[in-house]
Amino acid sequence: MNEWILYVMTWASQLSGYPFPDKLPEVRWESESWFSHRVCDDHIPCPIFGLYEDADVIFLREDLTDSAKDHVAVHEFVHYLQHQSGRFDLRSCVDSDKREQEAFRVQTRFVAEVQHGFTQFLSNHLACKPQSRGGANPDEQPQGSASQREE
Repeated sequence: MNEWILYVMTWASQLSGYPFPDKLPEVRWESESWFSHRVCDDHIPCPIFGLYEDADVIFLREDLTDSAKDHVAVHEFVHYLQHQSGRFDLRSCVDSDKREQEAFRVQTRFVAEVQHGFTQFLSNHLACKPQSRGGANPDEQPQGSASQREE
């Protein structure tokens, strides 16, 4: 498993331009029902295959094919590198959208340049929700990032 994490992180770092991190994230494999409960309001089928919530853990669906697990992981690892870089305001919906666009660009490059294939990705990230604290801009709190694929 550690060799696979190194492989995916190497590509995520190389294709995104972010430096290789000092610490690698933990990868947890979860079921579709786990993702359904966590990000799809208990709806099955849940079209989310990866999730990063700005911590040291990346969640991936356990039912991914080998090639899909690599490119979905690259996408989520880019989010990990973005978080480590400190370049983005993690409470900003604008920055959340920028992060998602960048992760999809890197994922697309990985599929084209490394896997020598073509996949159309549907941009699907968790929507920003209003903060309940006084004075906060209701459009400025992202809830995490998730990736979805269409082959």
